[in-house]
Amino acid sequence: MANKKVPVIKFRFYAVAMSLVLLAAGIVAAVVFGGFNTGIDFDSGLSQRIQIAPVGLSVSYSGNDDATLSISGDTLVLEVRGASGVATHRFASSAYPTSTDLVKGLNDIDKIDAVAVDGGLLTRNLLSGFGFPAKLSAAPKNLNFSTDTVDVSINDMRDALASLGNVKVQTVGSSSNAVFQVRLGTEEGDTQASMEEKVSQLLGDAFGADEVVILQNDFVGPKFSSSLVSSSVIAVLIAMALIMAYVWIRFRFAYAVSALVGLFHDVLLLLSFILVFQLEISSTTIAAVLTIIGYSLNNTIVIFDRIRENVGLNKESSMPILIDMSVTQSLRRTTFSSLTTILAILPLAIMTSGDIRLFAIELVFGVVVGTYSSNFISPAFLYWINKAQGKKNGGKGPDTGKESLAETSSVVDAELVESPKVVEIPVVERKLKGKRQQKK
Repeated sequence: MANKKVPVIKFRFYAVAMSLVLLAAGIVAAVVFGGFNTGIDFDSGLSQRIQIAPVGLSVSYSGNDDATLSISGDTLVLEVRGASGVATHRFASSAYPTSTDLVKGLNDIDKIDAVAVDGGLLTRNLLSGFGFPAKLSAAPKNLNFSTDTVDVSINDMRDALASLGNVKVQTVGSSSNAVFQVRLGTEEGDTQASMEEKVSQLLGDAFGADEVVILQNDFVGPKFSSSLVSSSVIAVLIAMALIMAYVWIRFRFAYAVSALVGLFHDVLLLLSFILVFQLEISSTTIAAVLTIIGYSLNNTIVIFDRIRENVGLNKESSMPILIDMSVTQSLRRTTFSSLTTILAILPLAIMTSGDIRLFAIELVFGVVVGTYSSNFISPAFLYWINKAQGKKNGGKGPDTGKESLAETSSVVDAELVESPKVVEIPVVERKLKGKRQQKK
């Protein structure tokens, strides 16, 4: 171990103060933003991802067979099922780059009638929302195309849905793509069908019914939402209780309480981070919280195990010195393992989207906070609890921590730099026989 030690106990008040500042930032954010940005899991209602996109062409079918239109990536797929079997026609963007080319290709198929609405749209930007795969009939089926020329802002969406009252609108991705996440809370008497109809009617009146594409649609009822919230809270509390029991059995009560304080610290700081940046609270967040609890506990157990080992090996040293020594000995391991984990998660936080990206962002922050708490917060509380137990027992119990760092550091440093004893290995003499004895 290096002679320089991490002064955990010396800087314990600074560490706690920094945590309190971060928690205060979360409280301020809760007041400013009016609480958490709850997702559809925890806030009953309708959640839709909607894109405003122009219509490129319409397709109809006048035959008696079953004709189905679907979109796979940048390829339009037409299947006609009849008595003679299934005929599949594929229109890839490489062969049919524009909506005009698609119209020509579709009209080559018997009883298919395709009409161009906007011939300059690109086939690779075809949108496959709700309603696909679509069964074709004599009624025309519109095909929408994503484009960055749609002039619809988030304020336009909010104005269009303002009459609903309890609605939240967020931009998804680049604002030029006109993709929005719309969340509508339930009111008495509302059903999924009635809420979807309200949103479609208002957006259709504002932007045109044919240009509103539903990309994602979720609905959670009030009973399921409240049950999910209570179940999530119970799951976290049970995890905390089991962890405390495990640490208590493996070490002792002071270690268990200190570990639990560190875990509560990690959860509260994660919630503050979510509040400040208004990340969505959903079942993904609960998964991130439980993952962070396990990761932080692992680091804490490693450090506490080293403290227990050093207590047995250095009975003359005070608890502050032993804690500093143990954290220093474990610091390289905890730091490198945390960096490795962050490097593995960071690409998901940068390159993905949706729930996976949200989970990765929360996990990266949680790993950083968990490493910090296991090295500074939990050991500091272990020192305070150990000191309190010593005072309660009249100084006869665990180390009271009264010795200062200056008084005890010289003793520990002297032990560390003490020259190792040289042990002489005895030489075993064997009796030589025969020719070897004569040669000697």
